Amino acid sequence: MHVQRRVARIVLIGLLTLGLSACGGDASINMDGQTIRMHADRVSIRDRGGDTAEIEANGALRIAGKPVPLTPAQRVLTTRYFAQSQVALFDGKQTGWAGAHMAGSIVGSLFSALFHDDSRIINHTAHAQTANLDRHVDRLCSAIGAIRATQDQLVARLPAFAPYAAIDQRSVKSCFVNAHASNS
Repeated sequence: MHVQRRVARIVLIGLLTLGLSACGGDASINMDGQTIRMHADRVSIRDRGGDTAEIEANGALRIAGKPVPLTPAQRVLTTRYFAQSQVALFDGKQTGWAGAHMAGSIVGSLFSALFHDDSRIINHTAHAQTANLDRHVDRLCSAIGAIRATQDQLVARLPAFAPYAAIDQRSVKSCFVNAHASNS
């Protein structure tokens, strides 16, 4: 029962992530009324008031539709923010595919277990697939943590970006905690 509950949670996380990635090249992270939307060519961050900041692949920044002049150091940070969001987008898709693969493997092992009358087959498959999915989730949470670190550096150098600092330490920590709570 313990393994089945854990498997159900992780498969759900994976399938939800896959659903996001299957909706096109975009994905979003929602945190406390703020949304970070990752596109192939830009990242959009909507603050709690509904205003949007956009960071383009080349590091250009727009706040409320207006270009923001950047120093070279600030542009390095906006470019890094964009690149890290692309890593998170990729890791999210990989996590989704790992979740879908896990679901398929477990369904296959269920039939095998029924055919061979051996429930250990399901447990073995579930444990192996859970370990693989855990690695993907950890990478995704780490990617979100990297965005947060860059976001905080950007806020320190460009206070106008502060309203768009959507990721806090609590969000990063809860990403890891919630992912690993599925294993207990």
